[in-house]
Amino acid sequence: MDQRVGIGGPTLVERVQAAVVVLVTNAIPVYGVLRLHWSVANVVVLFWIENLLVAAFTCLRIAVHRALTRKRGHWRSGQLAASSSDAVGRGASLLGDYARIAFVFTLAHGVFVLAIVAILAHDQAGEPDWQFSWTALRHGALLLVGVLGAGFLADLPGMRERPFAWVRFVVQQRMGRVLVLHLAIIFGMMAMSATHSALGLLFVLIGLKTAWELATTRAAAPMTDRPPAWALRLGERFGRDKGGAEGLAREWMRDAEASRRRAAEDEETMPA
Repeated sequence: MDQRVGIGGPTLVERVQAAVVVLVTNAIPVYGVLRLHWSVANVVVLFWIENLLVAAFTCLRIAVHRALTRKRGHWRSGQLAASSSDAVGRGASLLGDYARIAFVFTLAHGVFVLAIVAILAHDQAGEPDWQFSWTALRHGALLLVGVLGAGFLADLPGMRERPFAWVRFVVQQRMGRVLVLHLAIIFGMMAMSATHSALGLLFVLIGLKTAWELATTRAAAPMTDRPPAWALRLGERFGRDKGGAEGLAREWMRDAEASRRRAAEDEETMPA
């Protein structure tokens, strides 16, 4: 029988709720540009602010879940790596690991975003698309706080009953946001150059970001006890010095068993 290592993905209701939050947050800049005449410069900075707010609300989710459940996984080191370690102690924490990665990368990315906006605002001084407005930015940021705050409040009921696998999935789901925004800006600049319009940048940003966030509202396929056929073929062809397909299958089985064991340990309740 094919056993699988579960990762605590979201339920259908949670996926629908997450999709609604994604669609509303991404509709805010579209509405701002088309109806409120926000500039593209404001929207680019607003996307960065959204990343910052998402990191803050994710930290709140981790902290609340840890306080209510005291699941062992909150204190296991390496939860954000490809595979977590067996070390559990006061020095390790999912909250600390996530906050350090999320805020360092987001703040560093903010320097990149602000530099692009400043350069283009200088080079395109006569273009209204690159005129920055603090008022528009404040309105957009308040709307984002409202939507993301509502999503956080919707997660609170039943938080005590949620497994650690749920909060781990939420954290991993958000780790790719900074990279996606970075790539969206690069491809958006290419689109702007090709179309000679700042709207090219805007719609590439919105399109890639929305596609990524909707795709990640669903959990990835869990790890099986046996590698897929294509992996076995590659192992037989290129890994004969390590036992070929049979060696790969044994190593895969050991990793699956270790992942299953760690997942069960993560759900244990730590003493107060």
